Amino acid sequence: MERHTAARYFLGANSKRGFVSLYDGFTAGGEFLRVIKGGPGCGKSTLMKRIGAAAEAAGLPVEYILCSGDPDSLDGLRLPTLGTAYVDGTAPHVIEADYPGAGASYLNMGVFLKEQELRPLLPELAELNRRYKALYGEAYALLGAGAALLPKNMPGLWGAPERERVEKKAGALAARELPRLKKAGTLRRRFLSALSCRGRLRLDETAAAEAERVIVLDNALGLGHVFLDRFAGAALARGCDAVLCPDPLEPEKPEALLLPEAGLALLAGEEGPAFANPRRLRLDDIPDRELLSGQRALLRRRKKESARLIDEALDVLARAKTLHDELEALYRPHVDFEGASRLAEEHIASLGL
Repeated sequence: MERHTAARYFLGANSKRGFVSLYDGFTAGGEFLRVIKGGPGCGKSTLMKRIGAAAEAAGLPVEYILCSGDPDSLDGLRLPTLGTAYVDGTAPHVIEADYPGAGASYLNMGVFLKEQELRPLLPELAELNRRYKALYGEAYALLGAGAALLPKNMPGLWGAPERERVEKKAGALAARELPRLKKAGTLRRRFLSALSCRGRLRLDETAAAEAERVIVLDNALGLGHVFLDRFAGAALARGCDAVLCPDPLEPEKPEALLLPEAGLALLAGEEGPAFANPRRLRLDDIPDRELLSGQRALLRRRKKESARLIDEALDVLARAKTLHDELEALYRPHVDFEGASRLAEEHIASLGL
């Protein structure tokens, strides 16, 4: 039996402007989406993990969507060959079923919560939830301040001539590296990284599984996103399917581009241990060295202060995760897990797994 590597991505990001969602683009056309509703700790993630494990055991491709707040938890599951997907439709990524019954349906796991037992806990639950949300607001403010001080965001490092040189370099490389296919290229958007309770995580294993070749782009001066945008456009024009991965801190800028048909991944930043012998493009050599020489001390100070603020934000996200764990612990004794387990088995059976 042919085995398939499961792909893992994020669809949400803790960013400089708050929570940013890509969930609207989760499914492809024609896939039936099951929107899961229910409170904390009622088994939403566990249900998706069990279905995903059964699909993998059957040799099917699986796409897992990890929670950006807690990467050990699932927020989505996509089974492309079965035309089916599951998603956690609760805050902060509230999702509703479009065309219920025809293109999507609701899966209410709130029925497994024991209401009479939980009602006396309302004041304690509400206070934990208030503190949890306040910590996220604090984290977002710190991330915004940290992003503003990133060295690559300092005005005047480069301008239109440097942009033109980078775009020309990207176009030339795309012409050499990419096939010209007789079809229309498709674009998916996924986060490859997350700013989470466990620090900044990048799912390099997903990128490595999609590509035999990896190109790492220097990005200390902020030209990586210019290269990736131009390369993505060239890839689509040549009929290649692409996964464009925004930076979780600055979602308007891509940090990676995956091109499975070309066996190629491009990453703006540092390579990780998952990549063997990546090729590096030194975009930081393009801006005027003489102009930059007088800015080195300031760039170092900005880098240090930006890193401090972002690290502080990550610490706050870790504290928020602790509160969420307390919230789930309050719910857990009052959940019918046997019923939730039976529901998972019913869905596994209905999918022919």
